[in-house]
Formats: sequence, C-alpha cells, structure tokens
Amino acid sequence: MIVALIKTLRPRQWVKNLFVAVPLFFALRLFDGLAVTRTAIGVALFCLISGCVYVLNDLVDAPQDRLHPQKRTRPIASGTLPVKVAKTFLVIAVPLCATAAFLLSPEYAAVLSTYFVLNIAYSFRLKKVAYLDVLSIAMFFILRVLAGAYATQVEASGWLLVCTFLLAMFLGFGKRAHELAGSDQADQQRAALANYSLRGLRALMYVLAALVVGV
Repeated sequence: MIVALIKTLRPRQWVKNLFVAVPLFFALRLFDGLAVTRTAIGVALFCLISGCVYVLNDLVDAPQDRLHPQKRTRPIASGTLPVKVAKTFLVIAVPLCATAAFLLSPEYAAVLSTYFVLNIAYSFRLKKVAYLDVLSIAMFFILRVLAGAYATQVEASGWLLVCTFLLAMFLGFGKRAHELAGSDQADQQRAALANYSLRGLRALMYVLAALVVGV
C-alpha cells in the first residue's frame, strides 16, 4: 500500500520543483548553510503539495481511468490504493504542508497555497483551454521561483522572473507542437489541442525563442 501511495504521488515529476532552488543559486548563497536548509525544506514542501494534487486528481478521475486501457492500472483506479486511504492522506498531508510552509515563511505559505489552488483549477478546467493551459504551466514555474525567494529570504529579480516565464512558455508551446505533430488524434488525447494549430505554435516558438535570447 505504501508503494502504491508513493506511485500516486508521482515522484518522477518532482524534478520541476528544483526551480524553487533557483533563487539560492543566483543569490550566490550555495555555501550558506541556513539558506540551503530553508531552500531544501521549500523544495520538499512543494514536492509534497504537488503529490497531493496528483492524489486528488486520481481520486476524481478514478471512474474514467478504470475505462482507460493504460490509466486503469493506476493505484487508485485499480484498487491497489484504497480510496479511503488516499482521502485520509489528503486530509492529513495538505494541512500539515500548509502549517510547515507558514512556519518557514508566511509569504512562502501564500505562494504555495496559490500554487495548490491554481493546480486544482488547471486540473479541472484550465488544461482544457488552449493557451491558458501553457500560461498556467508558466505561472507554476514563476510561483516555484517566488517560493524559493521567500524561503531563502532573497529578492527574485524581475529579470529572473521574466526569463523563467518566457522559457516555460517556450517549452510549453514546444510540447504542444510535438503532441500535435505526433498524432492525427492528438485532440482526443488532450482537449486543448483541438484549438491549436501547428503553424501558429511554431510562430509563437520563434517569437519566444528570440525573446529568451534577447532578455
């Protein structure tokens, strides 16, 4: 059951939360023990809250996942992780994470809470809306960087935030272009793709690439 819970938390996706450590790097405080410790705690809390979002998504999507040829093997859909256990985990983990975040920094807690709420909105609505889906993903990265700044108690420069936003947008639209080019039924795999065009995405990527280099 523990293995099933860990699988549901999607640890392989946590690498994105390393962006929380970006302010530490640019502030040149890699050898500041306190700053490193606060950043490590900040990264860990983001990993936990991200995992909670995945558990919530799988609880909501379980009925549909059981009808899907691949997703039906997910722990909650397959019954490997009982629904009651998953719900109990959320009831304990989310308040615990919020409390720990507040103790680290009230500002950090506010950013982490915003990230959690925006993730829920993305999972249930925004990911189905073209352009808003990628904009949301870019905002997730901005929030990670801001959280790292508050955790480390350094200022996140406008340049760093702009670069993070533009790079995230470039990668997000690049992924959509890859998905659209890779399948004739891409819109059935991701609803937002129905309102994208490959030509438009490529034009956007050229613009964003120029902006990233220019900034």
